[in-house]
Amino acid sequence: MMSRLLSILLVLFILPQVGFAKSRPETIFKKIRGASLAVLQDAYHSERAFLRAAAARAAGESQDLDLLPLLNKATEDVYPTARLFALQGLQKISSADALKAARRMTEDTDIWVRSAAVEVLCDEGGATDELKVFLKSYDVPVRMAASSGLVRRGEEKYLADVLDPLTHPIPDRRYQAIGYLGKIGTEVVLPHLLKLFDHEEPEMVFYSLKAVEGKTTSDMLPRLMELIRGDNASIRQAAALAMASLNEATPELIPLCADKDGMVKLSAALALNRIGSDSCQIVFEELLSHSDYSVRSATARVLGESNIPDRVNLLKTALRDEHSRVRTAAVRAVGMMGGPKAFPILVDLLEDPLDVVRTYAAGNLIHLLR
Repeated sequence: MMSRLLSILLVLFILPQVGFAKSRPETIFKKIRGASLAVLQDAYHSERAFLRAAAARAAGESQDLDLLPLLNKATEDVYPTARLFALQGLQKISSADALKAARRMTEDTDIWVRSAAVEVLCDEGGATDELKVFLKSYDVPVRMAASSGLVRRGEEKYLADVLDPLTHPIPDRRYQAIGYLGKIGTEVVLPHLLKLFDHEEPEMVFYSLKAVEGKTTSDMLPRLMELIRGDNASIRQAAALAMASLNEATPELIPLCADKDGMVKLSAALALNRIGSDSCQIVFEELLSHSDYSVRSATARVLGESNIPDRVNLLKTALRDEHSRVRTAAVRAVGMMGGPKAFPILVDLLEDPLDVVRTYAAGNLIHLLR
């Protein structure tokens, strides 16, 4: 494991060369990499399922070929989430390995893993005829995964198979259908999602708003303006994020930074940041002291993508939080931030008392050292 002295040496003498110098001190970097690989291996051999899942996710985020054996092994873990994260991780490293695993995992015992495997088949070049087999599956999510994948490949005649579950008696199936429409994301599906903004069921409105993130058009703005003024906090939150691709929405988002709901405030500040506005940046700092750990965790997570002046110090604050989920979100955000400023933070976290924090720090360090 890295010593604190080594961390200090890295900051003082090595950091300016990270990722750029041709004559890096290879011995030290190899030691860091070796320690990080050992952390991931130890985490994956844990008896705690959630930690094995974290190891699989961190290995995928590393995008390192040397971790393919760990990920391939994790696709057969007894814990479904670990298998799912492993499959998704393989996609980030090796298309061939991901495709091979997906073909096997379409027969997984877990419905979510099976449907994800069908999606990977589509994404990684599985044959069209291979996908069409799953149109006859008895599992609605698997059928939706196949039909939405075929639509994304240009076969719009299968869109009806994605739209049909919008009226399914099981709520989760309706929400999954909305999610698949969002993944398709073409102009053909947007009218169907826009229609759901007026659905009587709040959850249907919420998921339709999530599905249009990054795809909203100016004609949606009047309805979005109505939704951010509604009583349902979840809908206000989702509507704010849906407005993030509309520069003209800035005047409507700023008042939400004073909303009574923490997640709405965060969504408004994040949407403004995505637009390119520096309004409401103070919200990120305020919410790291929120009484609800889930708000603090969400705030830490989005700091990974929100390039604000004091981001590094805010992430360090989140890493000192008393709740493990906040600290876990923060270490992943540091990895997402990347760059020289992330390196000494991650090295120091290899000695963190929380094993899940060490695990994500290790995966992100391996990524930075690639």
